[in-house]
Amino acid sequence: MKDSFDHTSEQRADAIRSLGIMDSEDEADFDEITSYAAEICGAPISLVTLVSTDRQWAKSAFGTEQRDYTMDESICSHGLTGPDFLEIEDTATDPRTRENPLVTGPDAIRYYGGAILKLGGTTPIGALCILDRKPRRLSEETKRLLIILAKQVTRRMELRRALATQETLASEVDHRVKNSLQMVTALVRIQRAQARSAETREALSETIDRLSAIALLHAELHKVSARNEIALHQFLPDIIRHLEPTLPPHVTIGHSLVPLLVRSEVATSLALLVNEAVTNAAKHAFPEGAGGRIQVTLEMNGEMGRLAVIDNGAGTELLVADPANGGGLGRQIIDASVARINGEINRSSGAEGTLIEVRFPAPRLLPQG
Repeated sequence: MKDSFDHTSEQRADAIRSLGIMDSEDEADFDEITSYAAEICGAPISLVTLVSTDRQWAKSAFGTEQRDYTMDESICSHGLTGPDFLEIEDTATDPRTRENPLVTGPDAIRYYGGAILKLGGTTPIGALCILDRKPRRLSEETKRLLIILAKQVTRRMELRRALATQETLASEVDHRVKNSLQMVTALVRIQRAQARSAETREALSETIDRLSAIALLHAELHKVSARNEIALHQFLPDIIRHLEPTLPPHVTIGHSLVPLLVRSEVATSLALLVNEAVTNAAKHAFPEGAGGRIQVTLEMNGEMGRLAVIDNGAGTELLVADPANGGGLGRQIIDASVARINGEINRSSGAEGTLIEVRFPAPRLLPQG
């Protein structure tokens, strides 16, 4: 029996470590639950506990300042191998708790009711419990409610663990992408240095510029990859700021953006579009040192969002596309980005410049100011 208990104890300790919340700061999400549990039970104390191999710690505590408990003080540990709820109506007469220091000491705890916290619905790690200083009994309805609240606690813990894992993986991917871009850029620089023709060197220089722009764009996109919604009017200026140094002399860029909140995949797709549209305009719309302006606008149009990139250059955006293969690389990236978010794209180009306009569904308009 001891070997079986030790194995369960170690599994529990591993599960708690995987959460990364032991000894963490107070969090309103958990404090609200303990406060509510105490209220519905009319109890002076409520805890969310984690029971490790050598101690019990309260992630949230209502009605008491104590957070750390020795295993001799732990009552929650008695419920870890049983059903979903442990009730001890009188701790002073129950053989499991009558010698517990919390029961024999001052302000003695005389009642315990705990809904077991189970990660993945199987691994017990602690309890959402209420404590009272007088013997009592909870109704079956109240016990069921505490069990439901306990499931909410474990779901929130599991969500935090999943987000932390996602951020770790995203950081690893980010690191590898940065290294790959740096390696490719270095190789292209070597090829440019060895190139014999001016045309080849110019083409390789453009490739290096594109790689540098992609590296900067990747850094900005990585910032939003782990978030559900993005304030687009705050995110796009960072993309535009990175594009400014790549513009030809005498070409400026500006923006006019209404406050919109969008899903992160919409934000990344529109950022790619802006990057490619501005890069394309800088390359083709202002030949022979001509000056001009590129404007990025974001607005609501009925139920749709509208993003436009406009330049007052030579009107060559449509001409640089190659109909034989579906358009240039920049044009294909733009089309793929729009398709990803179920958007609609409109292009127009003439003597007064070029417009690339995208309409996309389901943005959320934020209040001004």
